[in-house]
Parts: sequence; structure tokens; C-alpha cells
Amino acid sequence: MLIAGVVVAGCGSARADALSTWLDSVAACAGKRDLSLAVVGFDAGQQVLSRNQADEVRLAIESQLQNEGRIRLAASGDVVRIKTLRDSLNLQKLGDAEAQIRRAFDGDASVFFTEPARQDDKASFRLQAIARAGDCKATSEPVEIAIRTRPGVVDIDQVMNRAVANLVRAAPELKRVDICPFAAASGYSGCSAALGERLLLALDAESRSDDRVLRSRPLEIRKAAPGQCPAPGSEVTTRGRFGGDRDGQSWMELEFDRAGAVLAPTGRSRIPVEGLGCDPAVRPFLDHVAATAGSDRARLALLPAASPFAKGRRLDIRIEGKAGARLSCWVLASDGTASVVLPVRGEEGRSVLRTGGQSYPYDFGLNDIVLDSAFENLFACFGTEAELPAALRERWLKAAPSANEDAATLPPDEVLDLMEKLRAVPGVVEATVPIVVR
Repeated sequence: MLIAGVVVAGCGSARADALSTWLDSVAACAGKRDLSLAVVGFDAGQQVLSRNQADEVRLAIESQLQNEGRIRLAASGDVVRIKTLRDSLNLQKLGDAEAQIRRAFDGDASVFFTEPARQDDKASFRLQAIARAGDCKATSEPVEIAIRTRPGVVDIDQVMNRAVANLVRAAPELKRVDICPFAAASGYSGCSAALGERLLLALDAESRSDDRVLRSRPLEIRKAAPGQCPAPGSEVTTRGRFGGDRDGQSWMELEFDRAGAVLAPTGRSRIPVEGLGCDPAVRPFLDHVAATAGSDRARLALLPAASPFAKGRRLDIRIEGKAGARLSCWVLASDGTASVVLPVRGEEGRSVLRTGGQSYPYDFGLNDIVLDSAFENLFACFGTEAELPAALRERWLKAAPSANEDAATLPPDEVLDLMEKLRAVPGVVEATVPIVVR
């Protein structure tokens, strides 16, 4: 299988954002922050990966680079196919084709994948960027990507590729597709994101097809946030669902929506979703959040004073972990809504974890919270060594309580979007604990 996430070798908790440090080095080489990169990929003579696997790894890396928000990609990796078709089909004049090839490599730096190695279903390599002038290079730490080897993933990709091909036949003038999150039937599942990545790869391959490149018919692909489908200006949006039947078999269905009209529906297709390396279990919301949290009790742990709490008792949650961690905590309800509890606006300094831990709410300067009714919620915290990225921090604090205002109640779509973005912060750790009152 191939997963589009990048992991720094030796640090399993790192995420795709681990590319940021390397990109800073590339920017220093190029002398500018917003970069145009020509991602060449592996040397054509390497024997570690098949050609298809090497292409998919390159597409995965390109997708992660684009997710950084400051990268423009040149079409360098596809230029050989352009030249081959030019020669065989005579679609362009010689001078035009050569100019197109030159433009395909016109970037602030060229990126090569070096030191390839493989162990079972994982490939490791380094990203090496060479500045346009050839006077500076930046080499990343080893990165690791899972590669597609199991037939199960091939079956899922066949469904995705067939759906995209049918979409293109139904809408040959297509210019933009917004990918909406896959919905799990009657619950939530970690496989929603994995299926979305497979669809992204299928659409990405179509956007780079020979016909589109040669005939200058670009296809823009966007990942829409939960609750933003259809996104403003969208032309076509995806609608995908999956679940399991009584026989224990997983299924998915996918269709594309254009102004209320359904395009290229797949119908319900059986798929071996477990081949994606995700947990196919469909769970209620709170169970899903707890099951998919990136937990490490040595770095962050939540310990309730009682389980369950008796009605009339005061809330008391012990927070322990690495001193200096900056806490972002909320309480989630079974209907998918949430309320931010830490930090308190205007008192953010209190939400830095001290040696020995702290108790919520007492050690954060907050009033007692009396549990006067029966309920089941989930108390969850994110811990980071540095401040959250500015835009994310602003969104979180906007929903947080202050000395004079209660916390806002976040709707389910906002909760899912914030959770996805918080989990993508480099080095983040997460902890959850049920709050049960009887």
C-alpha cells in the first residue's frame, strides 16, 4: 500500500509537516520563502522500487509539499512522457515542445530522491534539493513511506480509477474537483481519511495524464474541510460512504455532484478496506476520537478523580506529562459538538504544564465545576512544545472561554476540522479520558 503521509525515520509520531524544516533549508538556498520546485524523484536506474511504486511515491511527496501551502510544482516528473508523445504523435512543433520541456524544469530548485532503500512494505530515502544556480543544496533527514504491495489496495484503487475515468467521460470539460471526507455509515472510522487519500491519488494521476498536459487542460484538486462541501466556487464535489455488511465485508460507494446532478456513481462495491492499514471499525463519535488519538502516556496523561463521578461531586481531572507542554483541551459530547476549556483567553500562560502535573480546574485558576446531572462526555487534550500555528491558535482561542464569557459550543463539522488540523501539528501528543456522571 501507499500512504501519502511522510514519517521521519526513527520518530513514529512525526507527520507530513516534518517536511517544513527541510523546506526552510531549501528556501534559504533559493533565497525566497515561496518556492517553485521541480520534483524529479528517483533516478531512472534505481532497482529498489517498481516504476509504478516510484511514481506513486513521487505523487505522495508532491501532495505533501503542496499541503505546506507555499509550494508551486513544476511538471518535471512527467516531462519524459511529454517528449515521447510529442515524438510519436507529432502533436506539437519541435520548438514548442522543447520550450515546454524547459518550462517543466523551471523551478527555484530541483528535488531528487536519494539513498533509496526498502524493507518489506516501506521505502526510505532522502529528499535532496539543488538550487537553480547549482551553488547550494539541502538534504532532508530520511523519510519513510509505505508502498503499495497488497492486492487489497489494488482492488480499492481500481474502484477509484474507474470512478475517475467515468467522471472524465461524463464531464470532459472538468476543471476542478473538491474532495469531501468519506462518511462512515452509522458512525465514524479512521478509514475515512485513508479512502480520501486513495481518491486523491486517482484524481492526481488524472490531473497529470498525458492528454491533459499536452492539451493544456489543467485539473485542480482540492481537499474540502468538513462542513465546507460544496466549497465556494466548486465545480464538482465528491460524495463517498463506506461501511460493513452482516458478513463482515467492507463496502464503499462514490459519486460526484455537479450542481445537484449526480455523475459517475460507482454503486456499492465490496472492498478490502483493511488493506489500507487503517482500522475499519465504525464507532460512535466519542469512541472514535479516543481510538484514533495519537496518545503517549509518558508525554501526556489524563487521570479522573473518579469513574464514574457521582452526581453532585466536583469535577477533578489530573493532567500529567512532560513539563512545559502547552495544553489545548476541550470537552466533546456524543453528538459531535465540543467546548474548549483550556487555555482561557487572556490567561494562556496558565495552560503550560508544570512539573508534577496539575488538576483541572483547580490549578488553572478556574471555579469549581459541580456535576449536577448524569452524562457521558470525553475530556481531551493536545500537548505541543511550541505555540500552535497562528491561524489555528486564533481559531482555538476564539472558541475558548474568558474571564467574562463562556466557551462557544463548536458544531460537529468545526470539531472534525479542528481535530484534523491539531493532529497534524508537528510533535503533537493527545490524551483522552471519559467523564461519566451517574
